[in-house]
Amino acid sequence: MNLGEWPVATAGRVVSVDLDRRHRLRLGELGVRPGSLVRITHRAAFGGRVVAVGADRFALDATTCARIEVAAPGPATVASVLRTA
Repeated sequence: MNLGEWPVATAGRVVSVDLDRRHRLRLGELGVRPGSLVRITHRAAFGGRVVAVGADRFALDATTCARIEVAAPGPATVASVLRTA
């Protein structure tokens, strides 16, 4: 499921980021890279999402969200995401 379809207030593990190298690098700097845990905190205008990675929060547009695949994390990792929020 992509990040744009992911439920609000639910933790997910990034599986893949299907963007060009420049945008992958920038998202990686923000902590959005394969294996990282993210949480959608809000829906933004025009289909975008506000994403939390650890204590950081930032908005992503709908097109970018559609190119980031996420999956459910294991039970041990959900607790660690909720502790950092």
